[in-house]
Amino acid sequence: MAFKTICHAAARSIRGTVGEVASARITPNFHTALITSPGTRSSVLCHEVLPVVAFVASPPLTGVPLAGFTPPPAWAGAFELGGFRLLDVEELRTSLAEADTSELAEAELEQVRYWRPSTVGELMFNWWD
Repeated sequence: MAFKTICHAAARSIRGTVGEVASARITPNFHTALITSPGTRSSVLCHEVLPVVAFVASPPLTGVPLAGFTPPPAWAGAFELGGFRLLDVEELRTSLAEADTSELAEAELEQVRYWRPSTVGELMFNWWD
């Protein structure tokens, strides 16, 4: 609910609107929202559990690994004010082989071994069941 509220606040700050907001389910593990204003269209992802948000160039397609992460737009500060951390492109594109996964539970590590995400972004925002 906080994510949706902040999406609307962010959209108002740029005289924009919030399109479809899709809630996380068993799959995907993230909420999505489309924020539009004249000349601007941003797809926002919010992790289901972690207070983090990321931005992608186009709305996610069901079951397709996310690509096209984009830098947070100038108006994304509304999410930080709401307690969310903005993820940058460099962090999301970090190779999973280079990432510290020591805090993941064994069940999560099993999922990583099975699905084989290659980046932190693929690990954080996924369609796994």
